[in-house]
Amino acid sequence: MHRLVPVVLCALLGAGLFTGPAASAESAVAPAAEPAADASSFTSLAPVRVLDTRDGTGVSGAVGPGGTITLSLSARVPADATAVVLNVTGVTPTAPTHVTVFPAGTPRPTSSNLNLPTGDIRANQVTTALGTNRSVSFFNNAGNIHLVADLAGYYSTGDGAKFTPVPPKRTLDTRLTGGPLGAGTTRVVDLAGSIPASATAVTVNLTATNATASTFVTAWPTGAAKPNASSLNLPAGDTRPNLVTVAVADRKVSLNNLAGSVDLIVDVTGFYTDDYGSLFQPLQPQRVLDTRFGTGTDGSTAPVGPGDGLILDLVGELPAISTGVALNLTGVDATTSTVVTAWAPVGEVPVSSTLNLGPGQAVPNAAVVAFAGDPAVALHNLSGYVHLVADLSGVFVTPDNKCTTDCVYGWGSSTGYAGSSPRPIEVAALPGARAVASTGETTYVLGADGRVQAWGGNLYGQLGNGWTTGQPYGGSAMPVPVVGLTNVTAIAARGQGAYALRADGTVWAWGANHLGQLGNGNVNASSVPVRVSGLTGVTAIGAGDNNGYAVRSDGTLWSWGDNGGGHLGNGSNVPYSTTPVQVTGLTDMVAVAGGGHSNGTYALREDGTVWSWGYNFSGALGHGQPCAEGVPCLSRVPVQVSGLTGVTAVASGVYNGMALREDGTVWTWGTNDRGQLGSGVDCDYTQDPSTCQAYVPVRVANLSTVTQIGGFYGGGYALLADGTVQSWGTNYSGTLGNDTVAEYTTVPVPVLDLAGVTDLGNSVSGGFAVAR
Repeated sequence: MHRLVPVVLCALLGAGLFTGPAASAESAVAPAAEPAADASSFTSLAPVRVLDTRDGTGVSGAVGPGGTITLSLSARVPADATAVVLNVTGVTPTAPTHVTVFPAGTPRPTSSNLNLPTGDIRANQVTTALGTNRSVSFFNNAGNIHLVADLAGYYSTGDGAKFTPVPPKRTLDTRLTGGPLGAGTTRVVDLAGSIPASATAVTVNLTATNATASTFVTAWPTGAAKPNASSLNLPAGDTRPNLVTVAVADRKVSLNNLAGSVDLIVDVTGFYTDDYGSLFQPLQPQRVLDTRFGTGTDGSTAPVGPGDGLILDLVGELPAISTGVALNLTGVDATTSTVVTAWAPVGEVPVSSTLNLGPGQAVPNAAVVAFAGDPAVALHNLSGYVHLVADLSGVFVTPDNKCTTDCVYGWGSSTGYAGSSPRPIEVAALPGARAVASTGETTYVLGADGRVQAWGGNLYGQLGNGWTTGQPYGGSAMPVPVVGLTNVTAIAARGQGAYALRADGTVWAWGANHLGQLGNGNVNASSVPVRVSGLTGVTAIGAGDNNGYAVRSDGTLWSWGDNGGGHLGNGSNVPYSTTPVQVTGLTDMVAVAGGGHSNGTYALREDGTVWSWGYNFSGALGHGQPCAEGVPCLSRVPVQVSGLTGVTAVASGVYNGMALREDGTVWTWGTNDRGQLGSGVDCDYTQDPSTCQAYVPVRVANLSTVTQIGGFYGGGYALLADGTVQSWGTNYSGTLGNDTVAEYTTVPVPVLDLAGVTDLGNSVSGGFAVAR
């Protein structure tokens, strides 16, 4: 049986460590978390009240000290339901207490969901597996307390939506835009750009602050009647968060404030869609962090200090390849008002909050955190000192789908949700693949149906699915459809965007656009494909880091985007072009391969000659001329690559060009500091600097039956006639695909475990291939 192993912690942003769950004095680490039910999809509901002990809804009467009540949800959820999402509110306890929600009929876990002082009213979202008879139990530690629960949806093994956890993205802050909500007023939050049009529900961290009166806030799908439910409760003058899962209508959510005025902050942490995403694996609740007792740490019982943080590293055998985690996070005994933020341990602390708490408080909040490759959560404390507690309730996992024909395999550091691999592994359950292209950050697959799917980074909308993330990492670990594209015949990708050629000869682009690389006449990024202006009759496309290229049926070659290194190839000195311009002096062209920002661009002529322009570092232009002192190391117009005839394909690395000849041999030029030439010659700067670059093409050793080539940042790949692949150059993160620890190789070596390859993808930080 799959299980989650105990937490390992390491330092982040200094030496301070922190973690958290409840104010309970129980400190022992629970056994490793076990799956409580099968991986499930989600059905969202308009919030409906299923428990209110004040009026007898569900269960009647306050829950006493040490008391447990059980709520049956069999009339609300189907027989195949595995877990529910509840907004649980504790009302006016007579003593400081904590409340634990857990599957009925199972042992009560060492965890908590709500922490309340005497007389308080506080809400917290709880995701819990269902127990006996589809029931949930509620335990109250001390005093008497009334409990209220609103059902927001359920997980089941039947049809439903899947979840995409994303880096926290701030989409509303009324302190900056729109002003506070007055008594009885409603604000519509438009989440377009943050979630796709296909989203059925969204998970947000909702924070209320600057309340002038005790109030509660209700969230519901715009256009529906406001329900008899609450999403967030707070007294005057306090600041409180709550994770809220709510259905959406046309990507809109309505927020209503009951009394006084209040400012609201919304941070999106994920969304549900029917067409893609991860399944939820409920786990038996487990305490994985408690800095008060050293639980989940190196034994230290020190609180987390100001500006300090830690990484909660969920290392080990997860229920499946995980894309995110569901936690209940509690801050305890803060010495001053502070904010705690949870996110994947990549980059800087995001502009978002997970917990807001004042001095001496014990404040819980549910948290959904997207992973950025490795299963880990970063926690950061803004001010003062605070103890942190974390209870694990589930993970989001990839569906256990398998591909049987025309499947995508990857190796190196660009294999998507599966992480880096030193040998090929299946990276997406996409049968019927025809071609694959990757920027290293985002990967694209062209299917036999003429449609494109993508996964990976999405800061600028590189996924083409109609939304963006708020951080440079994250996006979707699962393939998502690039919207609005049909009849695609070719794809190209590099930098932070992609291009698609349709059967009608038009070119479409999406992603970043700060240098006009979308070619649509402006510099605005686009999360959906837009048409490249003025191009018709296109027969081939290529992509550079910040450039697009197209060959038209009349043999002319066109470029757009960055021109800092002469990448437009038209002789001009303009910094960039937002629309296509014709590359100077080239006719009868058949193919083009864009390079990196500091590399050349390569184009193939019908007569089998190769032409290049752009930067010439280490001889990347291949025309026999090194960079001369005092002369710009570039050419703004095409120059012929020396000595090449009979060429059938071109490709680009970094400071390198590649060409495939009709006799099945491969030729390279440019830098050779890590064996990028593949010629068998090793670089030796001290004895013979000429071994470290080639200004004219040299033959890649031992290859004679090659049918396709591809380059990456540091080497090359060759597809042989027998359907196998060879690689050479650097081996950073396993880019050779040879399961070797060698830093690089100067001659081709076989990529392991691949046969029947039909397409060799071009990638920046690894290899991709389509194999039957």
